[in-house]
Amino acid sequence: MVKYFLNRRCLLMISFVLVLTVSLSACDSLRKKFIRQKKGGQQESTDFIPVLEPQEYPAPQTNPVFNYKNHYALIKAWYRDLWTGIDDKNDGAVKQSLRQIFDHIEQMKLLLKPQKAQSLNQLADLLSFYKASLDQPRNIRNYSRIRSDLRAFDRMLRDHFRDDKLKGNFINEDVTYGKK
Repeated sequence: MVKYFLNRRCLLMISFVLVLTVSLSACDSLRKKFIRQKKGGQQESTDFIPVLEPQEYPAPQTNPVFNYKNHYALIKAWYRDLWTGIDDKNDGAVKQSLRQIFDHIEQMKLLLKPQKAQSLNQLADLLSFYKASLDQPRNIRNYSRIRSDLRAFDRMLRDHFRDDKLKGNFINEDVTYGKK
């Protein structure tokens, strides 16, 4: 037993001395070994090159039919995310999806004539029950009503608010916008 401890202490001392000699014996100090130095031959370019000609950017898309189609497609994508959030029971994702859907509905209202824009309120009202029920605990929520309202929302969106169903109801709709 004594030989075991002596051999162990001896090995420990030898390894400590070996590590100490390797770390202290070098051309540079230990600190200088690990600090990156700039190369002597390179010089930093501090010259400022101004933009001589301004670049013209295209105007934002003002085609109401095109913008409406984009908002419609984004609502459908957020609607799928809404269903995924309900199935996964992820309230944060559901709240984000609802916010985005309501935002795109508001943007779509700006692109439609006032009488048709008012009917988009009915579409938003179908989701208002679910938005209010998110404040309640999960075990109290009426999921059958929520699913029913979501299906009605999807049906109304597809049946009444597709761009081909709204021809003539866009603000500033030009004849050239509707052509494909």
